[in-house]
Amino acid sequence: MPQATATKPHAGTLKDHFVKLSPGKLMGLRQITDSNNRFKVLALDQSNSFKKALRAMHERAGKPAEPSYEEIRDCKLEMVRGLGSHASAVLLDVNFGARQALNSFALPKGVGLIVRVEASKDAGLPGEYEPGWSAEKIKRMGASAVKLLVYLDTEDKANTRAQLSFAEKVSEECRKHDILLMTEELSFPRKGEEKTSPAYKTRKVNNILEATRLLGPLTDILKLEFPGSIKDDGSSQLADNLARLNEAAIRPWVLLSAGEKFDLFVKQVEMAMKAGCSGYMAGRAIFNEYFDQSTPADRAKFLSGTGVERMKTLNRIVDSSAQAWTTRYGIKPEDLGAAVTPTWYLDKGEKAGKAGAVKGDY
Repeated sequence: MPQATATKPHAGTLKDHFVKLSPGKLMGLRQITDSNNRFKVLALDQSNSFKKALRAMHERAGKPAEPSYEEIRDCKLEMVRGLGSHASAVLLDVNFGARQALNSFALPKGVGLIVRVEASKDAGLPGEYEPGWSAEKIKRMGASAVKLLVYLDTEDKANTRAQLSFAEKVSEECRKHDILLMTEELSFPRKGEEKTSPAYKTRKVNNILEATRLLGPLTDILKLEFPGSIKDDGSSQLADNLARLNEAAIRPWVLLSAGEKFDLFVKQVEMAMKAGCSGYMAGRAIFNEYFDQSTPADRAKFLSGTGVERMKTLNRIVDSSAQAWTTRYGIKPEDLGAAVTPTWYLDKGEKAGKAGAVKGDY
């Protein structure tokens, strides 16, 4: 199991991870990025936040009700249909969205599918698979990649050991079944703290940096928090934090929205892309006000108007400033092509004529 500290491998080793990426992982990586190898991901894998938003919507309408499966499903499918064509990939959950988007043809052709593997749990609790779900089943359904969320308090040794153990287990399963893994780190307040508490805000940046170092060797893509507060920190401090984060990330990284309001998230995206980030993965920053609309027609209008414009705004920033994952490691298609041998498909230990034992990817 990884230790609670990590050092950055040599640059050549980092490049080798992608030059020698197995075919299933490489196919997934190409499917979830745009034509310039950057990430524009719409995140719709939320469970509890959808339920909470729908409950509040019913209460405002004077008709309190617990959201039904069909209601949650239909909201997600409407968002996939309305916004998915502006994304390079869509992230969905197994309960309400992933197969539902496939079966209903809501997921546009040419848009990658990323599926959440972990159960939705409160921060601080040990991570675990969604019951009955696995990376193997995500691979079997034809998805492009697995997403794993890991809540980490890197100063808490017990929490860190438990979470890294789970991340290592998922990483090994993804390797075994040859599917790309995107791992998300999230910091969280301790008991008695709020997200606005000075103690939490003080250690959050270091927690993000250390979590990035620890998770990097276990994944293919990192999904990371913005390291600081645009409201509280100066521009030079934020630039320094982002430079440190980019240095700590041994894999390409995308910026998560963490429920920020869109105007603030745009500023975060602009700064992160210039610092070496390879794209975004955003959900509530794009669609949150959808639930404030009074009628189905108003909600549809919000998605086709405000929702689409927000995605176009984020995409313009990515197109102008984000670092392609290939550029990050100086990789060209010919490098990837040259990595394939005539016996790449053979199982390890099989014989290839007189050549003896081979070490193919399969």
